[in-house]
Amino acid sequence: MTALTTTPDGFLLNGTPLRIISGALHYFRVHPDHWPDRLHKARLMGLNTVETYIPWNLHQPEPGTLVLDGLLDLPRFLRLAAAEGLHVLLRPGPYICAEWDGGGLPHWLTADTDIRLRSSDPRFTGAVDRYLDLLLPPLLPHMAASGGPVIAVQVENEYGAYGDDTAYLKHLEAALRTRGVEELLFTCDQADPEHLAKGSLPGVLATGTFGGRIDRSLERLREHQPQGPLMCAEFWIGWFDHWGGPHHGRDTEDAAADLDRLLSAGASVNIYMFHGGTNFGFTNGANHHHTYAPTVTSYDYDAPLTEHGDPGPKYHAFREVIARHTQVPDEPVPSPAPKLPPTTVELTHRTPLLPLLSTAKATPAPED
Repeated sequence: MTALTTTPDGFLLNGTPLRIISGALHYFRVHPDHWPDRLHKARLMGLNTVETYIPWNLHQPEPGTLVLDGLLDLPRFLRLAAAEGLHVLLRPGPYICAEWDGGGLPHWLTADTDIRLRSSDPRFTGAVDRYLDLLLPPLLPHMAASGGPVIAVQVENEYGAYGDDTAYLKHLEAALRTRGVEELLFTCDQADPEHLAKGSLPGVLATGTFGGRIDRSLERLREHQPQGPLMCAEFWIGWFDHWGGPHHGRDTEDAAADLDRLLSAGASVNIYMFHGGTNFGFTNGANHHHTYAPTVTSYDYDAPLTEHGDPGPKYHAFREVIARHTQVPDEPVPSPAPKLPPTTVELTHRTPLLPLLSTAKATPAPED
């Protein structure tokens, strides 16, 4: 049995001190044939852990169903992570944000405007419970308690930025525990006193999400939680793009310096993202900043490993930073992979848009 526990200032894995140096790698944004390559490159950068969300809307496209194959073969992804010698942080939501369609909430659920989403409304928690009844049994063999790579599981996602329904969070905690999840549970919220207060649970590790102001962010996390590991569950090293907007990036030296500050403070970290991947099909989400702003197909995120799987400037810079604080693999960093030549696609058919507008239906935005 493998157990991750906490001390007043850190983690222990089977009684041995562990600093979590993780990177976000969403299996559903990467072609399954590329999973081994991306996980291998994660370890070579110096990571000992990878983190992934679980998108409810893909795994359960209709009530009572569960899809776990192809792009959604999460058990296979977990086996590959274990084979690479990596631990895993699981973030099942039920709401994941992630710049993902509906934040991962299924269309058949959000279509019911009477349900109070992300709340203790029994119509919502009942749907969550029925989903977990199907999702968790095939994942339990991959939990640390069964010798698998999953060492911790997140409860909800930045809930303090949305609501303050503590009964809802307690329901999720109990839902995981009663279905066999023995691993360390954690919440994550922006390093803001109000968000941390509303999104945390007694007895559950609170972690922060931030990309800068490292000292102040860690101070706020410590003020909220006087004892326990300091962890940045999302260290933002890039950003996502909206259609029609500018491409976002973050200076490599600036991001590397902040990563060094985090690790020098003794904190654990999850780099968001290590490898962003692609929003396949119509899975990209959208924001509403005074106008509808959809996310683009690419989720490159200016990450250390680029969308096409090559080590970028941040990969090398972060590897150097990590090497100052722990041992990194004594193996050569992979070179960029060969690329297919550009291909011309001839569009031979078209469909006019305007006649179809009369059949379109608008779905109201969920109320807080």
